[in-house]
Amino acid sequence: MKKFLSTGALLLCCTAAHAAPSDTISWGFSFTGFYDSVSNSFLPEEVITGSFRGNDLDSDGLLEKDELLTLVVGELDYIACAASSNAYYTCGATGFTFSQDSGLHFSVGSYGSDPEGWVGGGRLITTGDQHYAYEFNPGMSTERHLYWTSDTRLSMMSQAPEPQTWTMLAAGLLGIMWRSRSTRNRRPIRT
Repeated sequence: MKKFLSTGALLLCCTAAHAAPSDTISWGFSFTGFYDSVSNSFLPEEVITGSFRGNDLDSDGLLEKDELLTLVVGELDYIACAASSNAYYTCGATGFTFSQDSGLHFSVGSYGSDPEGWVGGGRLITTGDQHYAYEFNPGMSTERHLYWTSDTRLSMMSQAPEPQTWTMLAAGLLGIMWRSRSTRNRRPIRT
């Protein structure tokens, strides 16, 4: 039983270390600094963050919308939320491209209201252009317009497996080989 549990633990470590397929592209991003049209000022600390994952299925070096597994901007996954769109709520990505040469470009949005149209809101984010958000109800309505400028900065963080992950995978495989070999070399004791 002890042999079975230790082998299972080693296999679990190997599986966890190599969970994502090697051809999956995974990045985090943040855009920093936007022009606010209401205050008529540049906001250097304003940030839009997110991440995306996908597979370059046609191997052209360009990740496109139909190749995405996830596209999270803020707290919302615009690939997953598209399935929940209905007559009162629409959500999704209308465009996406990424390559290390041409950069990151996307357009995402979500909006909706109650059936009577009294309460609702939404947001539209188009890189290089604007981030527009609004809310309304019988007592008030708010809008916010943030615009990209030449001072808006993009930071990209690769989420590829780190060297420690590969080290853990190798250690797990070596552990399995050692365990298998030591089990084979044992001879039963005869009395």
